Amino acid sequence: MHSPPPSQPLISVAISVYNGARFLRPQMDSILAQQDVRIEVVAVDDGSGDESLEILHAYAARDPRVRVHANPENLGPTRSFEHAMSLCGGEFLAPSDQDDIWHPTKLSRLLAAIDGHDMAYCDSLYIDDEGTPTGRRVSDDIEMLHGANPMQFVFANSASGHAMLLRRELFARACPLAPALYYDWQLALYAAASEGIVYVDEALVQFRRHEQAFSAIGKASPTRLANRNLVWFGERQHLLRAWMSSGLGETRRAGAMLQAIERAYRGSGSLPLLAAVWRERRSMFPGRRWPASAAIKLHSRLLRKLRRARAEAEALETQRQA
Repeated sequence: MHSPPPSQPLISVAISVYNGARFLRPQMDSILAQQDVRIEVVAVDDGSGDESLEILHAYAARDPRVRVHANPENLGPTRSFEHAMSLCGGEFLAPSDQDDIWHPTKLSRLLAAIDGHDMAYCDSLYIDDEGTPTGRRVSDDIEMLHGANPMQFVFANSASGHAMLLRRELFARACPLAPALYYDWQLALYAAASEGIVYVDEALVQFRRHEQAFSAIGKASPTRLANRNLVWFGERQHLLRAWMSSGLGETRRAGAMLQAIERAYRGSGSLPLLAAVWRERRSMFPGRRWPASAAIKLHSRLLRKLRRARAEAEALETQRQA
């Protein structure tokens, strides 16, 4: 293990664990093997029924950098990660999933890249249940967003918690997190609304995808699938309200977009939504050419999703009354 310079800032790795015994040891080993950084590991067990807590205590017994806490009840991913990060003392926070494997220089490279930004994050290489690389990266599937355009992060997110490093001050401004949203999506939105996000184009995490993953990202229940449009707009409304209440950046932009979406959803007119999309076109899709036809196409797509969301809401109400 490389010894970090004494002046190096402390990075707190916050890991929330739930029934993660199968993959927990390789991840803990990769965290503790990080090079050229000063770290502490704050591990929170979220009511596991397997050996996760015993494994964490064993690591804490042999490495003073590890501290272990057990939630008195299961909080779920967002609240448990929020609790874990609230217990951290470092200048920088690095959330960690329980089942990935980090490159030895992940944290040092992100720390070198963050500069004056609030967040830095990297690409990830997918691995399967057995740890075999699939040959694909997260960047093969989604656009890796960066910069200081929060409206981008209302309509998409590429900054996953397992890949990010953020300033503790950002987390403090973001709390309390909305439990209805993924914690990392909220943090990315706030970072973009503040000092911005930098993307490191290197796969510094082996990102394990499997059926028992603690994170719900990439998975969907039958109910969520059946109501995907209703969920989609609900998440955007939560994000816009969270941005408005944060006081970060130009919150009036969030208010205008929220009002336009809600008016179109109620069937009270869609022209404000078209106007909002056009005003935000460069923020939502920076670097792209935006002829008027592109705004009209996006507006039409949003209206279709809104109609489907209303139909899904009506079907749910019918089910409740049955």
